[in-house]
Amino acid sequence: MSYEKGESLMRQRLLASSQRFDGRPASLVYTTVLALLALLIAAPGLDAQDWREQLARDAVAIKDGKMVYEEVGLIKIKVAGYEPAQFQVKVRSEAPASGVISRDNFVSLTAQSFLTLFLVAFADAYEVPASAFLEGFDYKELAAAIGTPDLEMNIVMTGEGIQFEFVNTATGERSRHTETWAQVFKR
Repeated sequence: MSYEKGESLMRQRLLASSQRFDGRPASLVYTTVLALLALLIAAPGLDAQDWREQLARDAVAIKDGKMVYEEVGLIKIKVAGYEPAQFQVKVRSEAPASGVISRDNFVSLTAQSFLTLFLVAFADAYEVPASAFLEGFDYKELAAAIGTPDLEMNIVMTGEGIQFEFVNTATGERSRHTETWAQVFKR
């Protein structure tokens, strides 16, 4: 899939996921948090104390016959013209360990999804250049959640397709977007 097709696909996914079930647009904060999840994959361990350990660690584990990527982190945002924000996020992506999707494609699709969601959503939400946004961004990977994360993002890949789920844990609000593989690669 070309970069342009992938970007278009993720833009459509973002638009679909930024709508609440009742059809009203999600809040700026909720949309911002969705965008920031992209950095969990795009820039892992920005605050890592030992980069050698970070580079040596496997990103994907095999659990109960599934490939699983899990991460919890604390995101701090301080962008001129906006109130500072801090969020704890949890990301989980899973797919069958054999027969459906290769480990490389699992990692690639997970990373591409987060990165593209991030780029599209932050551009829309903050209306600032990427450099200004990134200057005000700080991410610290956590060994474990501190209580309940503010937002959870779940990606499930099966033989039939892919589903994205965003959960605002404070409100219980969930947003899902599901596509078959044929729909994903048709673009």
